Amino acid sequence: MKILPVVLLAAPALLAQTTSIISGYARAGGQPVPETAVTARNAATGLLRKAVADQEGRYVLTGLPAGEYVLRAEAKGFRPEERTGIRLTVAESVSVDFTLEVGVLEQVVTVEGRPPLVNTQTSELSYLVSEGAVEVLPLNGRNYTDLTLLQPGTAAYPHRDGGSVVAHGLGLSINGQDPRSNVYLLDGTPMNDFTNGPAGSAASTALGMETIREFRVETNAYSAEFGRNSGGQISVLTRSGANVPHGSLYEYLRNDNMDARNFFDPARRPEFKRNQFGGSFGGPIRKDRLFFFAGYESLRERLGKTITSVVPDANARAGLIPDPANPSALLNVGVHPAVRPYLDEYPLPNGPGRGSGLASYSFTFGQRLRQDFGQIRVDHNFRDGGHLFVRYTVDDASQYLPTDFPQFPRFFLSRNQFVTAEYSRVLSARILNSFRAGFSRTRIGQDVEANTTRPLAPFVAGRGLMGNIDIGGATRFGPQASVNVQLTQNLYTLENSVSIVRRRHALKAGVLAERYQDNMVNPTFSLGTFVFGDLRGFLTNAPQRFVGLAPGAQFDRYWRFWLMGFYIQDNIQVNSRLTLNAGLRYEFQTLPVDLYGRDSSLVNLTDPAPRQGQLFLNPTWKNLSPRFGFAWTPFGPRTALRGGYGWFFNTNNQQNLIVTVTNPPATPRFIITSGLSFPNPDFTRGIGNSIRPVQWDIRNPNVHMWNLNLQRQLPGELLVTAGYAGARGVHLWRSQDVNLPVPLLRPDGTYFYPLGAPRINRNFSTIEMKTSDGNSWYNAGIFEIRRRWRRGFNLQSSYTFSRNIDTTQASTFFSDATNGTTSAMPELPGFRYNKGLADYHAKHNWVLNFAWDLPVPRHASRAAKAILGGWQLAGISNVRSGNPLTVFIQANRSRSQWNPSLGPGLGLDRPTLAPGFTHESAVRGGPNQYFDPAAFVLPEAGTLGALGRGVFIGPNLRSFDLSLGKMIPWSKLGEGNGIRFRVESFNLFNRANFGVPSLLAFAGSRDGEAVFGSLGLVRNTITSARQIQISLRLAF
Repeated sequence: MKILPVVLLAAPALLAQTTSIISGYARAGGQPVPETAVTARNAATGLLRKAVADQEGRYVLTGLPAGEYVLRAEAKGFRPEERTGIRLTVAESVSVDFTLEVGVLEQVVTVEGRPPLVNTQTSELSYLVSEGAVEVLPLNGRNYTDLTLLQPGTAAYPHRDGGSVVAHGLGLSINGQDPRSNVYLLDGTPMNDFTNGPAGSAASTALGMETIREFRVETNAYSAEFGRNSGGQISVLTRSGANVPHGSLYEYLRNDNMDARNFFDPARRPEFKRNQFGGSFGGPIRKDRLFFFAGYESLRERLGKTITSVVPDANARAGLIPDPANPSALLNVGVHPAVRPYLDEYPLPNGPGRGSGLASYSFTFGQRLRQDFGQIRVDHNFRDGGHLFVRYTVDDASQYLPTDFPQFPRFFLSRNQFVTAEYSRVLSARILNSFRAGFSRTRIGQDVEANTTRPLAPFVAGRGLMGNIDIGGATRFGPQASVNVQLTQNLYTLENSVSIVRRRHALKAGVLAERYQDNMVNPTFSLGTFVFGDLRGFLTNAPQRFVGLAPGAQFDRYWRFWLMGFYIQDNIQVNSRLTLNAGLRYEFQTLPVDLYGRDSSLVNLTDPAPRQGQLFLNPTWKNLSPRFGFAWTPFGPRTALRGGYGWFFNTNNQQNLIVTVTNPPATPRFIITSGLSFPNPDFTRGIGNSIRPVQWDIRNPNVHMWNLNLQRQLPGELLVTAGYAGARGVHLWRSQDVNLPVPLLRPDGTYFYPLGAPRINRNFSTIEMKTSDGNSWYNAGIFEIRRRWRRGFNLQSSYTFSRNIDTTQASTFFSDATNGTTSAMPELPGFRYNKGLADYHAKHNWVLNFAWDLPVPRHASRAAKAILGGWQLAGISNVRSGNPLTVFIQANRSRSQWNPSLGPGLGLDRPTLAPGFTHESAVRGGPNQYFDPAAFVLPEAGTLGALGRGVFIGPNLRSFDLSLGKMIPWSKLGEGNGIRFRVESFNLFNRANFGVPSLLAFAGSRDGEAVFGSLGLVRNTITSARQIQISLRLAF
């Protein structure tokens, strides 16, 4: 706590990322009018801000909350000029010029109109999600963060499962960066949780649409006031009260009677009932001074979900499997007595055979969801121009979810609370100060069950539940791996800010202090996983490896650390057509320390035992981040050429702390590969102990970003943007097993691992180290057409053409690696085994959204206008390329002893492409067999397969959502209010957007084995079938 007073006294601090700026020139006859007094008045709340023009006639109004303003310019000897309808959005810079006329004070010139759409002030790539988009666009689940996908440079990255303790909310890659490098801000207060995941809940959604005014997505080369991480910055602005009371009541209804059948559903649609309801109300407590706004939303859902898995077939239960030498014949391998009880627990197949003694099994699970959201905000305008607001937000959710088998359901729980208090004050006509205090508490947890038909012994004594059985080609069987996890983060934030306007300079300077309390109970691997190369290995009790925590392991950790940030930003108005942006940010984090000293590390690779008490050396002390940019308007305010560069650091990497919980001596994790007997691993042996340390001298992940773009405003309120965005990531964190034998280099240039070659450090088996040698390369062309609301119609169409390459960056959790791998093979000289398309690469991404007030014939009768008027059509369309895929071998065919932690369906090695096949011809594309099984062959034992990482492209996405609504005016409720009835259709054309296919090709246990029949089998879709939603909303 000693560091805090120093920080708060060190410098003026961070300007609120939610307020906006109006600047411009006051001229008369082309000449500047110095000392012009410019006043901005918020039309809804009466908030006033004042500025005085300098000798060049330039004025700057800072710290303006979003809303509609009336600007007034006054100068001695000139008529006052008023500009109405100036609408400011969150974190926006707007240019408004005045042309004063000679006259007296009583003669006011009023000009109605909007400022130009073109950004002539700043160089970053950022995009507004407006209040209108939040209100009218059809959103499946009313999750406001889904609106980020409408912007260029953003792409969804679905998690392995719809929701888990580390995979909830919308996975979102912005500017090619890892989905866990984004920052989510609610009125400037962070919403990221312990895992650095997106804003969300156990319901995998973020409620509160009625309480959100708008938000902005910063994607590339943003200013120095933004920090913490290198991904996107999503700044959400909540709704406040106004002088006129306003509110809403609403309900959204869905059920299976209105829906289409999912591709994987049985003939009869499963039950589906969804109710989403709530209300909001706000208004004045004291006119022009004190306001409030409150909202509540609730979600209840029962969803029948069809799950398809791959299980041993009926013959396998009798010990009979296909004979590799004669596939039409059966080979009797028997069933080991220790295996029999677990084999009998597998459900009987009810679908087609998949070969290799496996078949499909489907069942319907009744998924249940509950979520409640509440928020209240109070604003106060002081007579001296100061403004104070306080906001409290709470979200409580639970979800009863399936796994791949009906015996092992899980409960996912969350409770998130966010508090923000901010006070801003105008110290003079050129200085604004702002102070913010925030508190975020995110709590997520998971409970699992094992409702087996008979008692089955646990794999680890004292754990109570059986562990996981992973058979090559089959679906992993057992409870969810993250059993009874609890992750809680308390985050205390203090910020103070100052903005100074001096001649041509608009200066901002800032400091940020954040205190983190990360508390975790994480028994990952506690139940243990037995891995079998294929079905034969399981039936004969011949496991390849076991991964699990030893009895008596401690699962809890309580980390404490600070994050501190300082910055200065200067926007320099060189002249009326050129603005330069320059900034510098310094940010560091103190070392996370467990309160009970259970952290451990491996200082040198050959150390015989871990060092206790410290995780790694602090890499953040040199995090200096420069930012540069320009905005040039050579042909006037309707055309701008903009460009920018920034160096960004991932200072916040707390999600990587989670994996260190399985480090000895407090929490020994064993990876045992020899002398195994299912289901009783031998923890008494001295060998087999593994460790998951962080590289002792690890570097901080950092990304260089740059962009160049051209904006042009066209007639009809159209804005066209075309540009380029790039990013180069270095020192990215990734996991890799560094304790491998040194291979032999053969004359033909290939590497060979002799059987039984010793590991570098024989005191450990796997050393799965978090290293900072990852790299990434992102290049994108971005194109956008945006039409501001005019004559009842608005439109946004964005297209991103990109290429995203990396070397397995930042893959921390299994749920983040649906199509790649969570761990990298150590690099060998001249052999780029890990470099390939990033897991979240999407070459093409086109998104269109629109809203249209359907016109009424001009000369229609009164009755016709009542019937035909008030109708609105809105829609969202998305066409996106598939993500890269990597095909695997279950076993360590290369004999490299590479043995990292792997998620379900991911293998250790890769095969080789068969002669005559290309990456394109190896893909068939159907859901039953996405890959051609003849396209893959086993590599020679002891060698690495020649197949690259991410060389195949998965199923693409085509989606179109449409809504049709009618507004029935009710004059007693005020102008523009009434009852709105709306019908929405999600995935209108009912396209099956398939998920990731099975990626395991071979067991890899023996030569000549056949390809798994389950290779390329798709078991789910990433979007729902067509669903219809009906809603009724009362606005007053």
